[in-house]
Amino acid sequence: LTNRFPEEPGEGFQSSCVNLTLPSAGSGRFLIIKEGEKQQKEDEKASQERCARLKQDIQRLRVHLNALVLKHRASELVLRKEKCKTESEIQKWVQKYDTDMSEKQAVYEELQAIYKEEKDQLSLLMEKHALLLQEYTEIEEERRMLKEKEEEAAREEARRNAAATCIQAFWKGYLVRKIYKSKLRKGRGKGKGKSKSKK
Repeated sequence: LTNRFPEEPGEGFQSSCVNLTLPSAGSGRFLIIKEGEKQQKEDEKASQERCARLKQDIQRLRVHLNALVLKHRASELVLRKEKCKTESEIQKWVQKYDTDMSEKQAVYEELQAIYKEEKDQLSLLMEKHALLLQEYTEIEEERRMLKEKEEEAAREEARRNAAATCIQAFWKGYLVRKIYKSKLRKGRGKGKGKSKSKK
């Protein structure tokens, strides 16, 4: 019993005051709940409106995306066709290049073989030419020496002929003078005999 009733008079007053303020706290909590429900409804409404706008945006963007996809698919199809066409043309040019290069390589190898053969022939001809040039030089040297000998022989023959001509002329002159002197002597002898006979 002592615990149920306060010994001091202030404790009972405070408990009565608490009991008097309880209804005001409950009305505030009620107002807060009402405000919360109202705010919740407004938030739900705003959320629904935002969701509706987002759905409209999604729908609009989806339509735009589909249009872009269709447009880009058409462009991609055109580009793929052009790519295939370009690749086929490139393949044709590559094949043509390979064919042309194969033909040119064959021609080059043929010309290379001909060039090698002609080069070998030229080497042989150069060797033969060197031998012939050496022989020609030797022959020319022999001809020059022979010509010099012939010229020397001709000069010697000319000197001999000149000497023989000079000797023959001297000899002829000597013979003529001798014959002339003998004739003069004979003439004088006959002249003396005639003069003696006349006397």
